[in-house]
Amino acid sequence: MMSIAAIAVMTILFLSETIAFARTSMGTAITLDENDQPQIRLNFNITLMDLHCDFVSVDVWDTLGTNRQNVTKNIEKWQLDEEGQRRIFSGRNREQREVVHEEHEETLEELHEDGEQAVELTPDNFQEFLNEHEMAFIDMYAP
Repeated sequence: MMSIAAIAVMTILFLSETIAFARTSMGTAITLDENDQPQIRLNFNITLMDLHCDFVSVDVWDTLGTNRQNVTKNIEKWQLDEEGQRRIFSGRNREQREVVHEEHEETLEELHEDGEQAVELTPDNFQEFLNEHEMAFIDMYAP
């Protein structure tokens, strides 16, 4: 008798699970966070020894893809000495200097004709290159 009852319960469970599985459907729902605060506090400390504060900006992206560029409200910037100690308070809410990009007369296709986008530096031309350019990003790697 117990065996028959166990088989009956297993059959009912198997059928109910199979029917529930067959009735499932795909659904998509997006729920936005109902946070009343327009901003959240974010603390960070980044030290850039050789970059002046006026050239630093902060961009913010959220999970929905909203992008806010050059967020400077309430960001404190401090100039540091060569040992990394705070020297001068650069302030808050300062206007960012406009970054001047190089102007090229050639088209992008003409610039990429030879397939080379970087200058190869050697011990012979390294110092001359640094003297000619106010800023240089140099990738040092072992061959």
